[in-house]
Amino acid sequence: MDDDDLIEWLPGANTEPPVLLLQGTGGTNQEILTFGRRLAPQSPLMTVAGRQGIGAQRQYFRQTAAGAINAEQVATEAQWIGRMALQMCTEQHWESQRLVVIGYSNGAAMAAYGVQTGAIPATTAVLFHPLWLAAPSIQERPDLAAWLSAGRRDPLVSVGTVSQVESACKKTGGTTKLEVTNGSHQLTPQEVLAARLWLTRQIGNS
Repeated sequence: MDDDDLIEWLPGANTEPPVLLLQGTGGTNQEILTFGRRLAPQSPLMTVAGRQGIGAQRQYFRQTAAGAINAEQVATEAQWIGRMALQMCTEQHWESQRLVVIGYSNGAAMAAYGVQTGAIPATTAVLFHPLWLAAPSIQERPDLAAWLSAGRRDPLVSVGTVSQVESACKKTGGTTKLEVTNGSHQLTPQEVLAARLWLTRQIGNS
């Protein structure tokens, strides 16, 4: 599959920050774009689908119970996603310096890794139930603002894991906020609303 086939976007107001959406395992471009519109109603939206696996197993990085994560593959994919996002911003005349990244699960882990390493040049990150990916080095990003969520009954990503991701984001020098619900891995209306309100404030201040 050509890389261009993995990228979809929706127009928005060019005065609003563009939003990069990274989906969970098996998610579709249309699903994540629809979700992104709920969180950022006026922004231009884009999504870059993962290149690992196909269909219901599509991911940004190989995530299995038995297999170790390939650090080189994660770094390569993060750089690729960042390049695709910047390319789209240039082509559509969007303000890349105001880029927002929103991710869920596998996509949230990649988003967190990307902003920590600088591979994804977003200044605002919304991370729903991110898995843990260790960054080889963390860049100073004092302009970074990250919102994270976790569910106490999540069987896939524990609150402790999300707290670990939050701590790594803090090492950039940026600011973080962690929302913990009583939910499972599926997103609750409470956390979606909390994310939208937080993001609205961040966009208003950017």
